[in-house]
Amino acid sequence: MPQASRPIETQPSDLAFRLAELALSIEADRISSEVLQHAKTIVRDTIGVMLAGSRLPEVAALAAEAPNLGAGTATLFGTNLTAASHVAALVNGTGGVSLELDEGNQFAVNHPGIHILPALIALAEERRNSGRELLEAFIAGYEIAVRVGRATRMRRPVHPFGTHTIVGTAVGAARLLKLDATTTARAIELAAGLSIASSQSAATKGASVRNLYTGFTNHNGLLAPRLALAGFSGEPGALEVVFGSILGEDFALTPEDRIVSFYLTRNYFKVYACSRWNHAPIEAAAAIQSEHRINPDTIEQIEVYTYDLATRLGGTAVANAYAAKHSIAFNVAARLLHGSNDMDVYTDEIVHDPRMVRLIGKVSVLNDPELTALLPDIRAARVEIRLADGNTYSARSTVPIGGFDNPLSEAQLLDKFSRLSGQALQPETVRQLADLIGMLEKIDRFADVVTLTKSAA
Repeated sequence: MPQASRPIETQPSDLAFRLAELALSIEADRISSEVLQHAKTIVRDTIGVMLAGSRLPEVAALAAEAPNLGAGTATLFGTNLTAASHVAALVNGTGGVSLELDEGNQFAVNHPGIHILPALIALAEERRNSGRELLEAFIAGYEIAVRVGRATRMRRPVHPFGTHTIVGTAVGAARLLKLDATTTARAIELAAGLSIASSQSAATKGASVRNLYTGFTNHNGLLAPRLALAGFSGEPGALEVVFGSILGEDFALTPEDRIVSFYLTRNYFKVYACSRWNHAPIEAAAAIQSEHRINPDTIEQIEVYTYDLATRLGGTAVANAYAAKHSIAFNVAARLLHGSNDMDVYTDEIVHDPRMVRLIGKVSVLNDPELTALLPDIRAARVEIRLADGNTYSARSTVPIGGFDNPLSEAQLLDKFSRLSGQALQPETVRQLADLIGMLEKIDRFADVVTLTKSAA
């Protein structure tokens, strides 16, 4: 028999290798209690949105099909089904992002938690990793993802989901697989090459393929280190090529020798079930309504001034309830007319209600260069409302609720988790799950935590 040939090999770039070494340097014993606690809070919040998202009809249907896509032992949240870890990552990641309540990080211009944790949770369950190992892998993946995201200037038509966070997913999975720096670097460049050509307008048009961007980031990011182990190689310099030329217009990253400042403590948690770019306009509109008690039917014009990125959500044609989550006009109108931006506002009935349609049509969304200049630290908006009688009212929101600069209390975050998890689990199971996540670094088998997500109500 002819001798088997060797796999095709390439040498990872220096940047990929440095990122791999940086990720491998993270150890729980050398991380402050503040960072560890915040990481656990993100884990809890993300598990909550995945459980609630599991109840959506398209997610439930995908979960039912998942065992046929790849059999395995990884849990499909909110069900008693299991699948291969990369398939479970796809399903759980898709469900977790669908409600638009998952955490995010403005320095990444992305949502690292939901793009990384579903993959790591599935892999940790499958491989019987400890809670400590899961936390270390997540923190490493999160920090690398934010650094790659901050280094990328994305092209305007590209939606951030499905793009640079995949590098963090691959890094975290490599940690759980206990890979060395060279193989991790190969996984990083493979992951960059497996990014999705994600369209920003899919969200504003109300297409749920946008949620699959997140699912496939988890799926492909989890596969990347396994593909590296199988002998596949990524393009040397893939980070610069993909994020600096294809999906992005520019990419510039110089990794530090060790992580001193952790981006995950400068994230935000959502209370409004819509894109974060809506949150400042929502709060500015709420401030006007609270002070002046405006009758929405007397409004003649609404002008929303915000930063450039957010103007992507500036259209007034709202196709369906999902598109409403990505429309500043809808969200301002919903706050004025319904006094809420909770999950129950995003229905087709409300979207197509004639009063809502009329009010949405009166909203203009405009770029304010002064607000754009505040990015990435501050995501502000100013709303001006002119009434038919000529009176004009204005308000500004500089730091919307939920961010590190205007944080939710632990009680508020726990209440959010309980409400969302309670859509899939019994109350006692919700309490047990919260307790276990709170002591995650002490748990020998992370699978014991995931088992509780199977207890469907």
